[in-house]
Amino acid sequence: MRTFFTTLDIVLPIFLLIALGFLLRQIGILDETGCGRMNTFAFNVLVPAMVFYNIYTADAASFRNPRLLLFCTGSVTALFLLLMAAVPRLERDPARVGVMIQGIFRSSFVVLGMGLATSMYPGQDMSIIAIASTVVAPLFNACAVICLEVHSQGRRPDPKKIALDVIKNPLILVSILAVLLLAAGIRFPAAIDTAIKSVSSTATTISLIVLGGGLTFRGIGSYKKELAVAVAAKLLLLPLVFIPIAVWLGFSQMELLCILILFASPSPVTASIMARNTPGADWQLAGQIVVFSTTLSVVSLFCILYVLLSLGLL
Repeated sequence: MRTFFTTLDIVLPIFLLIALGFLLRQIGILDETGCGRMNTFAFNVLVPAMVFYNIYTADAASFRNPRLLLFCTGSVTALFLLLMAAVPRLERDPARVGVMIQGIFRSSFVVLGMGLATSMYPGQDMSIIAIASTVVAPLFNACAVICLEVHSQGRRPDPKKIALDVIKNPLILVSILAVLLLAAGIRFPAAIDTAIKSVSSTATTISLIVLGGGLTFRGIGSYKKELAVAVAAKLLLLPLVFIPIAVWLGFSQMELLCILILFASPSPVTASIMARNTPGADWQLAGQIVVFSTTLSVVSLFCILYVLLSLGLL
């Protein structure tokens, strides 16, 4: 029973913030335009500030063990290649194939990940997840561009465009800057440090509220099969495959939590935004995958965390 309430204490605060955002949207305090602007602000300012601060203040020893980064890179790449081969056999509509692929392999790694890690390990060093995001974020973006262009637009992806999209990603830019400052031993004055910390501390809260404000359950009738496949794969199949492999390889505690977040967290809002900006992609399906994977992850994440806590792995 103690493990049950511990798990509840970890998961519930995250989803109460999402529920608050949804409630604010329903009563009119938030609207679609406001959520869109706040999401842009969070993606370009708040979340990069959080990643920057966690890397900038990290112990340099965190970079000396590449095992976790290699696992994240190899497993996401293998998953992406498998989905590129398998999903077209299940779905014949090209507009939906790329959307389903990115809906399955992408996750809310940074926002939801930091939220869960903070709830689970309050006051501890979050640099492992921040450092992993420097690998995961560009990999997610590059793979998403490839699958959407190949299937939605029926053309070979442009390597220059993919490289440019990755380079322009705010998370990549701030991560490079933070690593350089950390390696050089450069520290900002206390006032600047405090300001960055204050901004970064709001990232998870605001991002989760905005995520809730963007949820809408309209128009699901024509996507029942696609939603069932994508959400079941995202929340059930991937954790059942990759978490046991990670445990077998000896990952535990914060490293295992990082892998759990990578493969068990819901599809991010950016997946819907990217699909909406890709001609030929079914962006409405992308939005519904975000909505239902986020909603149902309340149950799936609770169950996974409960099992891992009971086994003493987290």
